[in-house]
Amino acid sequence: MTFDQRATIGFQTAQLARLISLRLREGLAPLGLMPAQAAALIEIGARPGLTQKELVERLEVEQPGVARTLNGLEAEGWIFRESRGGRAQGLYLSDRAAAVVPDAVKVTAEINRRVLGELSRTEQANLVDALEELIRDLKARQDLPS
Repeated sequence: MTFDQRATIGFQTAQLARLISLRLREGLAPLGLMPAQAAALIEIGARPGLTQKELVERLEVEQPGVARTLNGLEAEGWIFRESRGGRAQGLYLSDRAAAVVPDAVKVTAEINRRVLGELSRTEQANLVDALEELIRDLKARQDLPS
């Protein structure tokens, strides 16, 4: 029996992620944003005052990457931080970011629509549900390397 790595979920999802990331980079470039920056700004815009820890949880990515993204966004004037008491700092959009976030949402939604365009609404929902289930199960499994 031959093993075809191209027929694995890992290979296929990596290809899909790479292609979507490329489209997002192209679509967001005119706004002056990279995909990770847009994702952070969209979350902050939807939940003003959320903390870096909360953002990490919402985006389900590693803290060091979020810290780098936020530091860059702050240095470029996209966001600012305000104390929420104690050590916690809330994250807020600058006026510049607030003006661009709706366009970033449109670009992201349009790319998502185009990627899923050949699938019916039911197929789209089933695909997303299946992927969420795979992710949830993989996070819970202890018998596989992390």
